[in-house]
Amino acid sequence: MSDIQLDMFEVQLGAAILLQFRTATGLVRVLADAGVKAKGYSPDHVLQKLLPLLDATGERRIDLVIGTHYDEDHLIGLVPVIEDMSITIGEAWMPPVVNDTEAAVLDAPVRLAQLLPQQFAGEGGSAKLAAYLASKRADCELLYGLEGERQITAETLGEFRMTLLQTVEDEPVGLDYFRAQLDAAHQGCGEGGVVDAEPHPMVKTMFEEIRQGPLGQRRYYWPASLERYLDNHNDLRMMDAAAADVQVENLAELRQGAAKDAVNASALHDVVQALSKRSIPIRSEIIDDGEPRRYRWNAGRARFQLTADANMPADSLSFTLLGPSRWLVDKHRDRLPVEYAARIALSFVGKLRGITPSNQLSYIGRFDFKGQGILVAGDAGCVDFKPPKGKYFQKLLDALLPLHIIQIAHHAGLNDHFYRVLWAANYATQTDPSLLLLSHAFEDKTRPSPEFADFLLSTLKEGDDAKLLFTSRPTRDKVVDYLDAFHPVVGVEDEVGDIQVQYSGDAWTVTRHAVAAP
Repeated sequence: MSDIQLDMFEVQLGAAILLQFRTATGLVRVLADAGVKAKGYSPDHVLQKLLPLLDATGERRIDLVIGTHYDEDHLIGLVPVIEDMSITIGEAWMPPVVNDTEAAVLDAPVRLAQLLPQQFAGEGGSAKLAAYLASKRADCELLYGLEGERQITAETLGEFRMTLLQTVEDEPVGLDYFRAQLDAAHQGCGEGGVVDAEPHPMVKTMFEEIRQGPLGQRRYYWPASLERYLDNHNDLRMMDAAAADVQVENLAELRQGAAKDAVNASALHDVVQALSKRSIPIRSEIIDDGEPRRYRWNAGRARFQLTADANMPADSLSFTLLGPSRWLVDKHRDRLPVEYAARIALSFVGKLRGITPSNQLSYIGRFDFKGQGILVAGDAGCVDFKPPKGKYFQKLLDALLPLHIIQIAHHAGLNDHFYRVLWAANYATQTDPSLLLLSHAFEDKTRPSPEFADFLLSTLKEGDDAKLLFTSRPTRDKVVDYLDAFHPVVGVEDEVGDIQVQYSGDAWTVTRHAVAAP
């Protein structure tokens, strides 16, 4: 095998990457995600692709499994890999997702015991999941009731939710319920989200009042200004039909977000339970705001170990974690409870901004070996690359370049900060050749996005060595402006196919790529 080999598996709208590094002390393997969600793809789709690659070196071992975030389309295929007892697994990194259904002391540091991966581990994990799903079902029922019955007053929302929670706690909650909520979500909705507490001035002011006031339990203490504002904006009967429809869309967006939380948490639970049954160590890593965390491969301990050495030899294998940050983890712990988010949704005539917590909390990091930089980005939104005021954190930008392999985050979808971060890091001026890897559904309806096109066209130069590799063919209309950036087919041309790239000596070679420019 070469010094480095990277395989990106074709999984439709999902992600799965195997990285192999031939170090002086032996082969090191990292599996980042194993998403399998598409119709006709079996849960062991990634496993069946992995086994021949592992067998080629005579040892079925994966040193590190990374679940970049808790989206089902990145996690679901990890379970068959973990359950295959013929594969030795060193350790696993699972995303630092806080259980947002439990009360937490505001401004207190996030504790390990608050993270879903740690709560789902062990014998009590299934009970924790059941409680989480019950809370999310109560959220969905509350929002669904408001969509159809818009005369519920602000004062009754909290009581309504508590009644719903007591009802659903007495009966098991299956994933079919949440999948139905996603299928029935308003056609105008995005991916499902929550009220973003940071950008909107009114909501931001409320959070500042909370932090300046006495510490309390989230869900139980909110400033009087929030109560006053919402009490004056809870009656839709005087609004015209168009405005009311927009507000119902807002509620549907929140409902879809709650349903996605439930589905994703269930996928995370299944992965963590599989790891726990095999006693595979589980870590959840977080960076301090704006401060990269560097890990160096320790052959003796067979793990990536935190290091303060910023100037490591080129032949050493290292990983630099660039997100998520402590601020971002705290932000999603402190998000508005659904009854308050619903009241805000009923307070605006305009469309609320939807965000996807799972994507924002995605790991993003850079592997370094033999002077080569490989960016594994999951669905990272990179919102925490920037403080609330000011420019992007310079230390994070400095840790990015040069990049020779880039997994384009969020499947080349809407992801403004990710593209801006690469631009701010001066990727456009990089002289080293680079390969951009894209994984999305066959002829995806929304990907690659116009935002990705803007980024690419602003960075490509005449004769540029940056090339695109796809696991599935995009529609011509979405890529027509940069067809010449497609890497040629290597092997047999097809509509879909795995990607394989290798580094030996001083150059990268594409050894497998099936998708031609449409």
